[in-house]
Amino acid sequence: MSRRSLASLSDISEFTGLPRKTIYDQVHRRAGVGALAFKVGRHLRWDWADVDAWINQQKGQAAA
Repeated sequence: MSRRSLASLSDISEFTGLPRKTIYDQVHRRAGVGALAFKVGRHLRWDWADVDAWINQQKGQAAA
C-alpha cells in the first residue's frame, strides 16, 4: 500500500493558496472550519484524505 506523507502548514498553504495565518486561525479559533488538523509532537499535520474531503465539501457548497 502506498502512503502519502502528512501535510504540514506550509503544504496546506501552498496547496490552497491561503495564508498560513488564515489556516492557523481556522485550526485554533474556529472549530469546524477547514480541514481536520492534529498534532504530531509539537507540529500541526493534516491527512491528505481529510484535505481532499474538505475541498470536495467546499466545491459542493459552492454549487448549491
